[in-house]
Amino acid sequence: MNIFNDINQFYNNRNSENWNFAKHYIPEFFESKFIVHWDYGIIENFPFDHYPLQKETLEEINKRVKIEQEYDVLLKDEKLYKPIAISDLAKRFNVPFSHKTTTLIPETPGTSFLDKLSLTKLKDSLKRLSENTKLNLLIYDSEEYNYHTDLKKEYIDLDLEQYFEIQEMFGFQLETCLFSKNLDWCLTTAEDAPMLLGCRKELESDIKKKMTLELFKVEDDEEIY
Repeated sequence: MNIFNDINQFYNNRNSENWNFAKHYIPEFFESKFIVHWDYGIIENFPFDHYPLQKETLEEINKRVKIEQEYDVLLKDEKLYKPIAISDLAKRFNVPFSHKTTTLIPETPGTSFLDKLSLTKLKDSLKRLSENTKLNLLIYDSEEYNYHTDLKKEYIDLDLEQYFEIQEMFGFQLETCLFSKNLDWCLTTAEDAPMLLGCRKELESDIKKKMTLELFKVEDDEEIY
């Protein structure tokens, strides 16, 4: 039996008016589901209390520009930001702690996602997860990207380097499911949805130890964004 059959069947049978649930992205035989949270950073001495959240008046615009120039944040260089745990971020801004914390804090250049650091951690995590098994990749909805002639629907015994080449080319917006050949775990990406990790329930503890990015466990019917 083709190892892709069950996973292909899962995606082909999906039908929903609300795609905001993990159960629509991770096949049901992976009982435990997690949001993989990108690393986040903060400029500790950034004047959050003085940075205007609105820019409707000339005074507000000028104040924002002055602070942005002073702290050199226009390019959001990751070197400026100190990584911060999401739980600490929630305490710092007095908002609820969850996978939605970063959407609840004030939007300023004093905090930022750390894409380069996150990618490094993701690569390291997947390398540790895949030590004893081969990897397969299903791109289950690639019609929008058909102009890219090298893109296949199924990749067997995929090299991690090739996986990241594909994902970075499309900004991790492809509809994909990367899964271990022994079906212990999977990692999914989708347009406008967070990255999700699924695994067999009995492997949950071991999987969490190998992932260096923060994980948030979500139930099948829990909102993911």
